[in-house]
Amino acid sequence: MALRDGLRALTALDPPDALPPCDAGELADVLDGHGLGPLASYQLETHRIGASAPPALRERLLPLYQGTVNDNVFRLMTLKGALREVDVPVVALGGAAYVDWLYPHLAFRPLGELRLAVRGTDGARFAASVAETGFSPLGTGPGGHTATFGDGRVEIAIQEGLVAGQPDERGLFQRTTPFRALGPTAARPAAEDALLASVAEIASFGLFAPLLLYVDLRELLRLPELPAGGEAGAALLARAEAAGLSRALHGALALAARLFPEVAARAAALSPTLSAPERAAVMAIVERAGDPTRLRLPRGAEAAARAVVAP
Repeated sequence: MALRDGLRALTALDPPDALPPCDAGELADVLDGHGLGPLASYQLETHRIGASAPPALRERLLPLYQGTVNDNVFRLMTLKGALREVDVPVVALGGAAYVDWLYPHLAFRPLGELRLAVRGTDGARFAASVAETGFSPLGTGPGGHTATFGDGRVEIAIQEGLVAGQPDERGLFQRTTPFRALGPTAARPAAEDALLASVAEIASFGLFAPLLLYVDLRELLRLPELPAGGEAGAALLARAEAAGLSRALHGALALAARLFPEVAARAAALSPTLSAPERAAVMAIVERAGDPTRLRLPRGAEAAARAVVAP
């Protein structure tokens, strides 16, 4: 479809020279609604594809890019300040991990929620450390496996392990890479853990997640260190099953392949096998969630989908 072609062109890290024919107004609405406006704006302003785009599209998206630059810098500096005294291991998740790992420019991906993994046994020490920089506890999630801290401007969410609400870290802290730019004890997850953490977030939307999260998934699938096949690939699938993410992983990868055919082979190699009834239920959601115009869902659609794919 024309809209999907336009989305692929403007969210590609190496965009084509011309924007495919599509409704520019509809394209702008979808880019804005799914958190992809900053990335698209950068491509329009710095690559040849911008010469073929309607001026109104560029004008609509440029403020989103400028606002994201400022907001991301502020959030990262605030997070760095909060972590400077933290003396327990923390693992950045989501946008905080991806913004300068998967993307070549700070403004390509809005940071959104600042999310970290912290071992349950380290939660009290983490809270005491961030309190010294002005962050107070705002509340905990069911079971006490998640918590949120705020300083009146920014909130930081922490979770015990790979999946929010689950206490099992599933080896997350043993496969990390140091992320010294955030703090002396900060790290990024390994590619396979980042994949499962992203899938868990997508599952929380019942697969009806913002397309930004599928662009994250696309870029994770391109990482050469992501295991596909062999013992490492089998271990990844085993961790997904143990976390209750097999259905979500199957569905998220199927959607990523539909949205971005260039990663279809990689997605297929990582997709778990489901029973026939499970696969039918998941693919029924994929058919609906793959519509990029889904900015407003029918009432109850997301909750019903979560019941199928969420852990």
